Amino acid sequence: MSTWRDRAIVLKRRSLRDADRHYTVFTEKRGKTVILAKGSRRGKSKMTPHLALPGIVDIMVAEGRLIDRLAGAALSRPFRSLLDSLPKMAAAQSFLLAVDALTRRELPDERVFHLLHDFLAAIDEMPAVDERHPAFDVAIFKLLDLLGHGLELDACVRCRQAAPPHGNALNILSGGLECPDCRDPAAMDLSSAAGAHLRRFRVATLAAAAAEAASSPARQELRFIIDLSLAAHLESRLPALKYLQAVAR
Repeated sequence: MSTWRDRAIVLKRRSLRDADRHYTVFTEKRGKTVILAKGSRRGKSKMTPHLALPGIVDIMVAEGRLIDRLAGAALSRPFRSLLDSLPKMAAAQSFLLAVDALTRRELPDERVFHLLHDFLAAIDEMPAVDERHPAFDVAIFKLLDLLGHGLELDACVRCRQAAPPHGNALNILSGGLECPDCRDPAAMDLSSAAGAHLRRFRVATLAAAAAEAASSPARQELRFIIDLSLAAHLESRLPALKYLQAVAR
């Protein structure tokens, strides 16, 4: 029986009969995949603690005819501060749900794996907040960019001319900025501050962009833009946002 090894981040888990679980993981080399962990619900399972904590897990997997089976797991980098903060854990679980909803199985993309890593590391190191964590919004913006759903922020999506500094609108369904001459009356106003933040989010590290978002006067506007963008690309009804909002109440 052939085996493979990889680094993985657990996106979600599902309990099965006979003390087994299915784990949906995003691996560095293979992308998103589902593996069977036999006996992982038993108290004596040696692999369960490594898969339960938020972190980077080194896994060994045995290939099967119908589904691959977990043969070994070792937690190589835990993010322990998430366990002590409900807002941090809510942000982490919400982003993991979003990645699961927006990606397909067996499509390798190391960029998504490293974004997951950077996101978990950022919220692990940043102070806890009482409201929605700004790292979630930045991570969603970067994820949509990686998956080909990024917003056009430099030119009008209708006339293709460079957008002026002020008076622009943002049309999520059209894919980005609309200049004052082309804007749809139903499109939302985009402040110059929010536009500047979004452009910097695209090139800045996740931790730096999250720190900028946390102190921005345009924080609520940025949050609303991220919510609309996520809603436009999720086939199911906002599982990530519903989870985050439920925990934040």
